[in-house]
This record gives sequence, structure tokens and C-alpha cells, in this order.
Amino acid sequence: MARFNIRRAATAAGRAVSPVRSTAPTTTHQGGAGVLRDPRSELFLLAVANFVTQTTFYESGGARDDRFTALVRELAVEDPEWTAGLLRWLRGEGNMRTASIVGAAEYVKARLEASATEGPTGRQVVASVLQRADEPGELLGYWTSRYGRNVPKPVKRGVADAVRRLYTARSLLKYDTAGKDYRFGDILNLVHASPDPAKQPWQGELFRAPVPHRAGESVLTVLGRFRQLGGTNTTEAVRAHYRGHDRVLIVTDEQASFSHYGNPVQQVPPRVPVYTWNLAGYRPGHAPSGNAYRHTFGGLTDTAFRMVPLLEAGRSAHWPWSAAA
Repeated sequence: MARFNIRRAATAAGRAVSPVRSTAPTTTHQGGAGVLRDPRSELFLLAVANFVTQTTFYESGGARDDRFTALVRELAVEDPEWTAGLLRWLRGEGNMRTASIVGAAEYVKARLEASATEGPTGRQVVASVLQRADEPGELLGYWTSRYGRNVPKPVKRGVADAVRRLYTARSLLKYDTAGKDYRFGDILNLVHASPDPAKQPWQGELFRAPVPHRAGESVLTVLGRFRQLGGTNTTEAVRAHYRGHDRVLIVTDEQASFSHYGNPVQQVPPRVPVYTWNLAGYRPGHAPSGNAYRHTFGGLTDTAFRMVPLLEAGRSAHWPWSAAA
């Protein structure tokens, strides 16, 4: 006799339910009968379809963005657990990067204005939505464009937590590009992130490396500030223009003319780093290189400029195609 595999009549108590709930009647944009939904349902449906600034047939991008931020701000205070969960899910399984980043920033803003303390902190929410190494800069870019350069502690600390998790040598090379308003070094200077103890010593060296990299701006920008300092009379040019700088960069074909004073790098104190960029690839070079304070690079690229802080942090450089020994 069958005991379990039998059809049962549906009962009110056994009917399935779903979380998107209707609250009141209204009309659609086309004038038909419609319904309003509770704020959580409205925010969920908007969030999973919101690409930020995207205009739809019945609603402008600005109006959609304003509705999204208003709902996040309301629920960040009234139902922070649910809102934090939505934003975390939105960046993860939902794969909605921009909406989750905007939502996290607005979560922090609303709770600061309301002096709210219950529920997940702004720091936790910010850290939870930052899942790729370029996203800390995205969140800071959104915050400063909307609320100015005064970045509150929950944002800074959440970004710092994410940076410890996300910043690697590979992500530095991939995402720290000249087109970004917030470079890795800028972010580290702003949030004062400490290296993850489990990732020492390499992350500590990495965190020190990008800090001066803002002066590794794009190559074209750097070249725009270079002056013609003496053609192939490189030694005389260095002697004339060196004024106790903490490092010297020489962009040259290395075909220096003879000087009684010696080669160009000998005009700089032995413990001051000198970096030569060889632009021509001729066989002779203008000075020895390869030790702790004298280095030569081939090809004037952004990647080559990134080697300067790495070398000064005590890390060895290798051929681009080879792994570190």
C-alpha cells in the first residue's frame, strides 16, 4: 500500500510563497491596472535590472538611479540585515558590479546621516561588494563625485579590508593604469591599509611599491615634462642639472660623448639610484648596470616605470617572460 507517493490536495497552509510582495493597486505606465510593491520587493527587482545611468522606455537613467539610491538609503536604516545581504549577493551571484558598489556607498551615507548602529556596519558592506582589484577605486570615485573628497571612516576601512584581500603583483600590473583617477598608490595613501600578515613579506613590499607610482604616471605624461638637457653630452647634462635628487632617470640612446669627468652615472653619488632608459638598443651602453643602485631598461613603457619602486623596495627584477627565481 502506497504511503508517501500519493497526490495530496493543496491546503492554504501548504501553498508556496515568494518574497516579492504586492501592497496596493496602481496603474501601469500604459494606463493599465497594476500593483505597487513593498520597498524590499521594489529594490530587489530594480537592483537586478539596474545597470546605472541606463535609460529605459518609461524611465530616464537619472530617475532610475535616484529611485535605486532612495530605496537603498531607506532600507539601510530600516532593514540593514536584508539590505547588506542584498548588496553582497548582488555583487556575487547577481554579478552586478556597479549597482552593488553604488548601493554600498549609499548604505554608508544613509546610516551615517541617521546615526544608525544596529546591523552590519558600513565597513563590512563596503568590503563585501569589492571583489576585484579595480573596484576600490570605483567606489572611491563614486563617493567623491557625489559627496566630495571627505571620505568617512567606514568607507576607508572597508576599502582597506578589500585591498588587503585583492592587491597582488598581478592585479597591480593589470588594473593600475594611467586612465584611472584613483591609482593603487593613491588608494593606499588614502586608506592606510596594512599588509595581511599571512601575505608577508611580499604584500608589504607591494604596498610600498605603488606609493611613489603616481610619479610613474603614464609614460607620455612623464615625457611631456622632460627637457632636452644636452644631447649626447650626457655627463655634462647630469652635472649641470643634478641637485641632490633622491633618484635620477636618464632617457637616452646611451651614446654619450667623451668627458674628462667620466661616465654619466658617475656624476651621481654611489648610493643614489640611477635608472637609464635605452631607447635605441645600440650595443655599447653608457655605464655599468645591474647592481643595487644602477639599472638600465629597454623600452619606455608604463610597465618599465613600475620597476623603479619595486627595485627600491629591495625586490629583484627579472626578464619579463621569466618567473622570479
